[in-house]
Amino acid sequence: MPATTDPTSEINTGLIYWRGPMGLPEFNRIDDHDFVAAFASALPAHLEEINAIAGNPNAPTFENTITALERAGEMYDRVSKVFWNLSGANTSDTLQVLERQLSPELSRHHSAIMMNTALFARIDVLYQERDNLELDGEAARVLELTWKSFLRSGAQLNADDQKRLMEINERL
Repeated sequence: MPATTDPTSEINTGLIYWRGPMGLPEFNRIDDHDFVAAFASALPAHLEEINAIAGNPNAPTFENTITALERAGEMYDRVSKVFWNLSGANTSDTLQVLERQLSPELSRHHSAIMMNTALFARIDVLYQERDNLELDGEAARVLELTWKSFLRSGAQLNADDQKRLMEINERL
């Protein structure tokens, strides 16, 4: 039986609000078909959060860029975790079809974030000034890993090369 859905969005709230034992999802209340609407809502919401960080008119700080980036996309993160957990541990024909349908879209979503020029510019400013930011070891490592992840995902490629990388990633 599906969990109560939000009548305006048709999303099974059980994918987002985990109320099972020990704060886990109630997997028995999630239907394979629930993921289509959940991802359809979660992806644009996540991109809105990313664009807000990238377009922040204030100078980049660790808090308004890296911390904000780490906190962005909670709905997307929760839906993804449930989806990939189920498709990996308790798959079905429906989930396998959804994996094939969603994978290119999720790849495009990831590429859109990692190749966001304005967002990477904010991260790069922080990375270049990292020695002056007085970050503790953990924050410095998060900044370094974030910067490297964007770099390795094509953030500094020209537009044509980014497009080609996006196409390759989508095919994979």
